Order: sequence, then C-alpha cells, then structure tokens
Amino acid sequence: MRTLFIKIFLWFWLAMAGLTVLVTVVGSLTASEASWPGRRTLTAATTLYAETAALLYERQGAAAVEDYLRRILETAKLQAALLDEQGRLLAGAMPPDWPAGRDGAGREDFTVVEGKTFLSRPVTSAGGRRYLLATVFDRNLLPPPPMWTRARMARLAVFVLGSGVVCYGLAWYLTRPIGRLRQTAQRLASGDLTARTGARLGRLTDEIGGLARDFDAMAERIESLVTSQRRLFGDISHELRSPLSRLRVALELAQRKAGAEVQPYLERIERDAERLDELVGQLLALSRLESEATLADSKALDLAALTEQVAMDADFEARATGRAVVCRRLSKDGHQLLLGDEELLRRALENVMRNAIRHTPEGASVEVAIDARPGCLLVSVRDYGPGVPPDALKAIFKPFYRVETARDRASGGVGLGLAIAARAVKLHGGQIGAENLPDGFRVTLTLPAYGGAAVPAAG
Repeated sequence: MRTLFIKIFLWFWLAMAGLTVLVTVVGSLTASEASWPGRRTLTAATTLYAETAALLYERQGAAAVEDYLRRILETAKLQAALLDEQGRLLAGAMPPDWPAGRDGAGREDFTVVEGKTFLSRPVTSAGGRRYLLATVFDRNLLPPPPMWTRARMARLAVFVLGSGVVCYGLAWYLTRPIGRLRQTAQRLASGDLTARTGARLGRLTDEIGGLARDFDAMAERIESLVTSQRRLFGDISHELRSPLSRLRVALELAQRKAGAEVQPYLERIERDAERLDELVGQLLALSRLESEATLADSKALDLAALTEQVAMDADFEARATGRAVVCRRLSKDGHQLLLGDEELLRRALENVMRNAIRHTPEGASVEVAIDARPGCLLVSVRDYGPGVPPDALKAIFKPFYRVETARDRASGGVGLGLAIAARAVKLHGGQIGAENLPDGFRVTLTLPAYGGAAVPAAG
C-alpha cells in the first residue's frame, strides 16, 4: 500500500513541479516588454540626458546639443533627438521608423521593435519650457537578463514545496480507504468472518465506497455460507452418533449369537463402524474448533511431557503394524511451559503422529523431535513415506483435502486429521507447516512458550 501511496504522491508532485518549471521558463521567455528589467535604468539615464540636453539648448544653442548627443551615441550607444513641445526637431536625428502610438497618431512612449528600444522622456527646463528627448537603444548590445534570479528561485521553491504538501494530502486521501479495505480483507482471509469495512467507508459515494459495500456484501454471504456449513457438520455428526451407538450394540449382540461362518463379515462391519465413528468424532472436533475464536480452557502445560506421553501411546499402536515411534529432545529447554488446552494439543499431536504412522513403511520408525527456540517450542514429526507435491504442502491442512498420490490412496484417511491439528495449533497462536525430505516427510508444530507472543506467520 505504501508503494501505491508513493506512486500517486510522486506522480502528482512531479507533474505539478514540472508544470511549475515549464510555466516559469515560458513566462521568462515571453515576458512583457514593459517588465524588461533594463527599462528602469534606461528611463533614469534618458531623463538625465533630457535635462542636460534642455539646459545646453537654452544656454549654448543647438550646436552644443548636437555635440552632446554625438558623445552619448559614442559612449552609451544611445541615438537621441531633442524635440520641442510641438514635436519639432531641435537637435539630433529623429529615427524615421519610430512606432506610432495606440491611437495611430502620436508616437509610442516606450516600445521594443526587433531588438530596438524606443523611449521618449518629457522634461521641463528651469525657464518653464517643455522638451522631449527621443532615444533609440539597441538591446542586442546588452547581455540577456538572467532567467533564474534569486526571487524567481524563491517563488519556485515555495510553490514546489506547497504543491508537495497538497499532493501528499491528496495521495493520503486516495489510498487511506484502500488501506482500510486491505486490512479488512486480511482479517477475513485469516478466518475472522465478522470483518467488515465499516459504515464510514461504505458511506463514500465514489467507486471506492461502492467497492467497500460490495466487499461487505460478499463477506456477509461468505459468513452465512460458512456458518451454515459448520452447523450442518455439527448437526449431522450429532445425528449420526445415536444410530452408530445402536449399531455397535446390535453388532456386539450379533457377534455373540452368530456362528463362526458369519464372524468375518461381522468383523468387517465392526471395522467400518469404528471407522465411521472415528470420522464422526473428527467432524465434531473440527466443527467445535471452527466455531471457537479463542481457547475456552487454558492452563500452563509441559509440552515436552505431553508429546512424550502421546508418542508412547502412538508407539504402542504402531508396533501392532510393524512400525515404531521414537521420541527425543533436541534441547535442554524442552520442558518450557506453554499456555493452552491440553485436550486440543493432545488431539493435534495424535493426529499428526497417526498420519505419519499410516504413511511410513513397515519396519521403519516415526521420529518425533522436541526442541526449544527463543520464545517458542517446536515439535516435529518425521516419517519415511512418500512426500506430497510441493503445491499441496499448504493445502493438506484444509478439511477433506486428499493428495492424489499413493500417500493418500493407500492410507484410507479422509483428510480431517491434519486440518484439526492445524486449527488447534492456530488457536494457540502457533503455526504448523510441512516439508518434503529426500527420504520422507516432516510436519512441524511451532507454539509460543508461556509468556511469549504469538508465532509470526511464515512468508
């Protein structure tokens, strides 16, 4: 989001700064001649020349003025002519191409034509007579005025900085609703189905407000569907429990009375009934975990001792199928405590270990390792069975997900054990992950130690 903010801010700011510089340059190149910086100096000099010429004309005559104007032309490159009040030439040479005034009759007091500056200055002598000094100056003889003066640079800097502040506010105004929408989407993706953008964002009348309202409608629909699904799982599981209990009682009575020739069939029914009962139990456990946002019964637990106990029970079950479960500690700090629900953690560990037992080859062992890191505890369960496709390493923790490989086809699992384990670990503020090994597969549970913060999500 910061990237979008920076993009909007920089694009607007650079556009305004570039436009400011362009306007400044064009304004300097096409500035009005009336604003030419040399006009004030030229006007002051021409006024002084006019007063001197008028004084010389009254005291020494036209010849003295002619000589004076000749010296002005040689030293200041200024061609001048002295006129009387009616515009009659008294001394000097009047340029024949003097521009006409705006009324088309008189002469223009100040104008620039093809690099030449035409300037006339009226003056009153000590005797009360009025004269007019008409001058022509070639501007091409002077160096061009500087484009970047100190005042112009100061104005440009103030405008650029001011536009930066305005663009920053504009970028913040445009990206802030998108940031809030993103945060709501992240909450929804993390499992908070009650996440909504809020009434303030929904009141916006632009496209972002419409997107927020559509997002809230989508989130409400998703919450309704997921809640209905969870309720359906729970209701079906509860409804199946009673028929299953009656079926097992009837099966036990039938086994007592039936002859030897039907016992294999009854045993097959018993195995399927047990499997169905286990499935119903897993559905109930998953339904309960999905409906809980926090742990209801938490206490300080010794994760290492709990893991060793579960591993012993799993080893007892594994030896009946020619396999084994070996548990070891990798750190002396393995007996750190954690705050959690013992039954949920036990079920999570059992599911992961049983999953490993199902997939490890006969005659091999499942290796359980307990380790401690700063602020967290780790339990890894490794088997020597086939791995899973790399794109399925996260999907195996979803309910009813089964990998389309020999690993799942031969196991007979329904895809709930790891999902239950993942949900239980998440409720404890931890993370669960899986990885393929060159000769097997490993699932790692990472849980925060007692007093530690939640384990940050990977990647």
